[in-house]
Amino acid sequence: MMPMICYVILHYKNIGDTLKCLKSLKETAAPDSRFIVVDNGSGDGSGEKLAALYAGDEQCDVLLLPENVGFSKGNNAGYRRAKERYAPEFIVVTNNDVVFYQKDFEDKIRALFARTRFYVLGPDIYIPRHKDHQSPLFKRGITVEALKRELEEYRFYRENPQKFERRLRMHAFKDMLCSQSGIIRSVYAKLRGKDDLDYRREYENVGLQGSCLIYSALFIDREDKAFAPEPFLYEEEVFLFYSCQSKGYKMVYSPEIGIRHEEGASFTNANKNNEARLRFMLEHHVKAREMLLEYLVNREKQSK
Repeated sequence: MMPMICYVILHYKNIGDTLKCLKSLKETAAPDSRFIVVDNGSGDGSGEKLAALYAGDEQCDVLLLPENVGFSKGNNAGYRRAKERYAPEFIVVTNNDVVFYQKDFEDKIRALFARTRFYVLGPDIYIPRHKDHQSPLFKRGITVEALKRELEEYRFYRENPQKFERRLRMHAFKDMLCSQSGIIRSVYAKLRGKDDLDYRREYENVGLQGSCLIYSALFIDREDKAFAPEPFLYEEEVFLFYSCQSKGYKMVYSPEIGIRHEEGASFTNANKNNEARLRFMLEHHVKAREMLLEYLVNREKQSK
């Protein structure tokens, strides 16, 4: 029998999305695959409810963390559980608001690995609500000067969260147009100095969107963490890109496999907690970019 595939699903409070994700895996994954649900210190009883619901299910392994340790550390806890307990052939690290629909998803992973020998693989990530394809993100990393400008932008938005909300809506509309029209995408990329990336093409060594990433045994055997360094939230994919680049680990984006990113916990819907959510997002946007800036400056120093 082939070694199994492990799925790491980071859960935080929204049990409906997690149950939907698990249901989709039950319908698409092989019987010997394992689903590791990491409750990231939800504190609302939803993690314990999941543990009780799947207590007799050998496919599902629920890990309860005592506190919310953030995206990177939460996923790393699940990644370590998968590596140490199951020694899998592949680890799929996925958001809980992702739906798997391809019956041959795992067969395609193995076929792509046989052909490309990837360390990290990214699928086509489609958001139905925005009609947008999220991956791949970029061909080249960001420069220190560009990151400094971006950091100042987010510091401004941190003090003006409602302006950031308008920006989110505009970006969602722009991304939808770029996904649907190659001409619009090319013109926008040229005007903004961005990479022109077509989600319908396969790429090597590009930035991959972090809501679903597939790590092969080549990566798993060498690394004890899926994400390092470990920002609380945001920029994980950029750190992963630079880490793989420096170590010679091949990253592959392939449209042959795909998932739906339902984005159940939207930050853009207007409600009484919207400003608090925006401020939370922006605080971590700033902190993650400050961390990335320090990382890139040190990287430049070491390369001289």
